[in-house]
Amino acid sequence: MIDIPAALLAAFPPLPNFLLDRARRHMDDAMLLWIARADYGYMADEMLIELRLIRDKGIVPAPMDWQLKEVLALTRWCNPEEPDRPPFDPGPTGRRGHQTRLFACAVLMYAEAEPANRSEDNADDSTLAQCLASAKVLGEEMSEAAACFLTWRLPRMEACSEPLLFALGLLILATRLRCGRIADQVLGNIAEWVLAKESLYRGAFLSNPANPMPMAFSLQSGLWQPLATELIEETAAIGVDDVRTNLQLCTLLLDPSQNA
Repeated sequence: MIDIPAALLAAFPPLPNFLLDRARRHMDDAMLLWIARADYGYMADEMLIELRLIRDKGIVPAPMDWQLKEVLALTRWCNPEEPDRPPFDPGPTGRRGHQTRLFACAVLMYAEAEPANRSEDNADDSTLAQCLASAKVLGEEMSEAAACFLTWRLPRMEACSEPLLFALGLLILATRLRCGRIADQVLGNIAEWVLAKESLYRGAFLSNPANPMPMAFSLQSGLWQPLATELIEETAAIGVDDVRTNLQLCTLLLDPSQNA
């Protein structure tokens, strides 16, 4: 079980449904149709019915139908800034595109928390990276909702590489939303918590040289790079030296060359 610093729990109370509820209220039928058609239109009508149920009722099926999972996962990979990339034509763009992608990510992350869906998706870290990038575009409300989901989700994750990236995601959100919520010194303590988790994780692999530390696909693919850049920029504005140092060390964890 992964402990969460008290300061994070106070700033972002654990709420499993908050992110999904915030995401689904921005979705209209046209946006759901983008998701339903993501697998080149295969079973689009059936997928639209299932997506409407999630949007209208907030209930994510467990176990989730494989095709529903597929269209959500494909939507996770979309880039609202480059909407003409397959399988979308023309695809979700701009703010509505980010709302669509965030909804898909929120459903996937919520679904993975359910035992009946666990281990079905091996790209949770990619889903989180895309979610946090879209949340930044959509504003503080979505970032806050994502943080409240993470304080709920992290203690329920097994000890592996993904909890480290989820902890880093929570640090990025805390840094993004720190004004009026989290003092700089407290932010430094949160960064120390992330570094301690990384040390434990790395130590588990160093103790067995035959089992090298794996590098997450999302790091290899550069999905965390915009978030690393954000953390670097936010860190530069912090005047406390030791806090800034801890945050800078955390940015290195998002550098693939440091995970080789």
